Amino acid sequence: MGAHWIENAARHWRHGRIVGHRFAERRPGIRAALRAAAPDSVLLAGNSHAELVGAPDLGGRPCINIAVGGSTAADCGRHLAALRVPVRCAAAVLIIGTNDIQRWRHPERARVVDRFEADVRDILRRLEAWAAQVFVAAIPPIGAGATGRDPAAVAVFSDRLAALCAAGGRTFFDPFAPWRSGTGGLAGPGLHRDGVHLADYAPLAAALAGAVVLDALPLAPVRRPVPAAPLRILRAAWIGRP
Repeated sequence: MGAHWIENAARHWRHGRIVGHRFAERRPGIRAALRAAAPDSVLLAGNSHAELVGAPDLGGRPCINIAVGGSTAADCGRHLAALRVPVRCAAAVLIIGTNDIQRWRHPERARVVDRFEADVRDILRRLEAWAAQVFVAAIPPIGAGATGRDPAAVAVFSDRLAALCAAGGRTFFDPFAPWRSGTGGLAGPGLHRDGVHLADYAPLAAALAGAVVLDALPLAPVRRPVPAAPLRILRAAWIGRP
């Protein structure tokens, strides 16, 4: 029991170091991009799937990728807490969960699922403050050879994401639906390069472009010129000056 606890603690420590280093590498570029954020910008947050998809074309709006590879929901929440968004953007897209279902994290335990839900709820509160619309993707399927993650947890954790969206008026969507092999959490052949990361992220970018439907931006109010005062009023005002 003690040896297992120590091994698990060491895994958490190693994971934290790896993701922390990746965030430190990404942070300067992310902060610079956020300083240029505009009301029509779209934020893309989450794990390596979100980071590796880059900046998909979402209706011609500028996409700012603030994702950090390797992140769990708890990691993502901590990273977002260290960022500032100067304007409220048009939308935010979240892809998260793949690293939360690693077997050594015991995703089959109810308290682990509950903690994931709580961590995602915190992420969504922050994203809602930053964006007018929030989109949350289902957890992607896993390759059959990726034994380090629990395919049975894909549906369980995705259901929690869907429930959070339904309760808060966010949009839950599944850009990975074409590549799922049934309902067991596994992917069809050829999707991955290593059982976790996609061999090609261009199809995911296209799926995001088709699924993330954004509201039209409000038109800027038209400023009408103030009519000039009649000449006789101006002359009277001038004559009456002390």
